[in-house]
Amino acid sequence: MSDPAFKEELVRPLRRLLTTLTAAAAASVVALALAQPAQAAPIDLVFANTTGTTFLAKQKVTAAIPTSVVKTSIDLDAKTLTGTAEIPDLTVHLKLASLIPTTSIVRIVPQGGLTGTVDLGANTLSTTTTFKLRVLRVFQDSLPGLNLVSPGCTTRAATSATLRNTTPIDIFSTTTVEGTYKIPAFTHCGLLTPLLTTLLAGDGNKLTLNLKG
Repeated sequence: MSDPAFKEELVRPLRRLLTTLTAAAAASVVALALAQPAQAAPIDLVFANTTGTTFLAKQKVTAAIPTSVVKTSIDLDAKTLTGTAEIPDLTVHLKLASLIPTTSIVRIVPQGGLTGTVDLGANTLSTTTTFKLRVLRVFQDSLPGLNLVSPGCTTRAATSATLRNTTPIDIFSTTTVEGTYKIPAFTHCGLLTPLLTTLLAGDGNKLTLNLKG
C-alpha cells in the first residue's frame, strides 16, 4: 500500500473529477453573468428652446413663458425622469380692480427638481414640478417706474403641477406637456397683499410647456 505508483493510480481519477467539476462551475457562473440584462446608462436630454404659456384662471389671462431650458436625465430601464427647469421671469398684464392696466413681473422659483416617469413604448410622459411664485414688480402701465409691491412678495406656500404629454413624445422635434396648478395666497407684498390674493389665488391655472432641443 506504500507503493507510490499505486497511490498515483488512486489519486489521478479524483484529480480529473475535481478539474471537471471546477470547470463546469466556472462555466455556469459565466453563463449566469451573460444572461443578466445589461443596465443602460441614463440618457441626458437638454431642451434649450422650450417655450410655453401659463393661464391664470381667475383673471382669464394668458402669459407667455419666454424661451427656457429644461434639463432631464431619463432612465429607460426604470422608466423614470429627473431634471431641472430654468424659466426666465414672466410678464403678466392685467387690470387691478378691472380698471387700472398694470404689468407684473413674476418669477417661478423651483422648490426642488423635476421628477416623473417616461414610457417610450406607451408614449407617456409625466413630470411634477414644485414651485413658488415671486412677484418682483407690479406697476401701472402709465407709471412704470413705481413698484407697487414690497420686496419679498411671494406665495405663502409652494404649489405643484404635474405635466403630462398631450402630443407624441419626439425628442427630435417638440413635445408638449401641460397640467394645472393652484396659486396659494400671497404674503409680504405690502398694501397689495390682499388684492393679489383676491385677484389670483385659486385652482384651475394651467401650465403648458413645449419641450424643444
